[in-house]
Amino acid sequence: MILSFYNVDKDYVKYLQKSEIEYRGFSKVPNMEYSAGHEDKLVCGIVLEMNDFKYYVPISSYKTQQKNNILVRLKDKYNPIKGSLRFNYMFPISDEYVSMRDFSKEKTQNRKLFLHRQLVYCDSIRDDIYDKALETYNDVINGEDEDLVKNSCAFKLLEQKCEEYTIKNRIQEVKDNSSEHN
Repeated sequence: MILSFYNVDKDYVKYLQKSEIEYRGFSKVPNMEYSAGHEDKLVCGIVLEMNDFKYYVPISSYKTQQKNNILVRLKDKYNPIKGSLRFNYMFPISDEYVSMRDFSKEKTQNRKLFLHRQLVYCDSIRDDIYDKALETYNDVINGEDEDLVKNSCAFKLLEQKCEEYTIKNRIQEVKDNSSEHN
C-alpha cells in the first residue's frame, strides 16, 4: 500500500484529546493546528491497521532520533533531517475524519515540493514505517516500558473513543436527515 499525507478533522482530534485528558489527566494526541499563519500539521498513513482501526502517524518537526520515531531525511547537504514520524503519538482515525492532503493547494511552490519530497521519502521506507508502527503499538499495549506508555497515546482508549465518536456522529446525521424530510 502506498503511503499518503492527510489532514485530520480538528473536532475529531479535540474529542480524542478531551477524552484522553478525562481518562489520564493529560493527552498525547497531537495538536493539528498551529498558530495563525502556519500550515496545519498533517499525518502519514495508513501506517497500521489493528482491531479494525486505521492508524496514522503525525509528521513532526522534532529532529532527534528516539526509539519510537523515524527521522525524515532528504538530500540536503546542510540540513538533511527535516523532521520525524513519531509513532508513540499515532492514533486511529475513521475514514470520514481524514482527507488526503492536496499538495496543489499549498501556498508556495517550495512548500509543494517539500511535502512531495517528504512523501517520496516516507514511501521509500514504508516497510520500516509499518514495522515501527506495529512495534510501538505492541510495546505500548504490553506496558512493559512505563516511560513509553506515559509518553504515548492511550491506543486502546482512543480506539474506543474513535468508535464512539463515529457512531455518535452517524446517529446525528440520521436525525438531521430525518428532520429535513419531515
